[in-house]
Amino acid sequence: MNKEKYTFCFVFAMGIESHRFLKRVEIKKRWKVGHATHRAVFFEGDTFLVIRSGIGFQKALEACRSLNSKPQHILSVGTCGALTQELVPGDIVLASETIYSGDPSARVKCSDRLLAASESACSRLGLRYRVAPIVTSDKAVFLKSEREKLKLRCGAEAVDMESHAIGVGAASIGSPFGVIRVVSDGVNSPPLPDSSVIKNWKNRLHRLPENVGPLLAWWKFLKAFNASIKKLDGPLIELTRTIKKSNFGEET
Repeated sequence: MNKEKYTFCFVFAMGIESHRFLKRVEIKKRWKVGHATHRAVFFEGDTFLVIRSGIGFQKALEACRSLNSKPQHILSVGTCGALTQELVPGDIVLASETIYSGDPSARVKCSDRLLAASESACSRLGLRYRVAPIVTSDKAVFLKSEREKLKLRCGAEAVDMESHAIGVGAASIGSPFGVIRVVSDGVNSPPLPDSSVIKNWKNRLHRLPENVGPLLAWWKFLKAFNASIKKLDGPLIELTRTIKKSNFGEET
């Protein structure tokens, strides 16, 4: 590992999730490793690493394995789906642990001190948040029946496609690990239609009446998604300030 010191490594699956945070920091360097895009950024005296891993368990795991340094803290950041009625779009989920859907016994415990600092950050911003286990699935889970089965089998309250992989990567290098995710869709949200309807909508103008429903469903999803991700950069900025102020540094 090199001598570059990163106070934080934030791992996002998608660029749309990291966009607002990156607008608030100074980007010093950008490079690619496999599918992942790495950025070294500077904010209020500290250097962070921001990774866009790509969607899915394997890409997130590969992104963490490609690290050539040991960040003081690694966080999985992005969106998630609710597995319980108590979570609604816009709520923040701070994971107590991550679980792998393929093997519910495979779990990674999140750092207690990082979790406490994340709670403090959300409280100061007046954000609605919940501390709960989060399960990582190899595939997108939208159907309510599938979410109910996942909750029953794993005991989690939210689902994503990357956090457990990032937790495994963090554990492999001994970096404290945390999760800050915002709920983009509730347990009762309708499943999304075939994405080909959106990709080929210009070629389907002659069948517009039958495509109105799917197009409207996508529009509603994207509207809720964009409203949710606007809540991510605030907790991240506040968390970095909390860590710096408390000066608790690396955990042993």
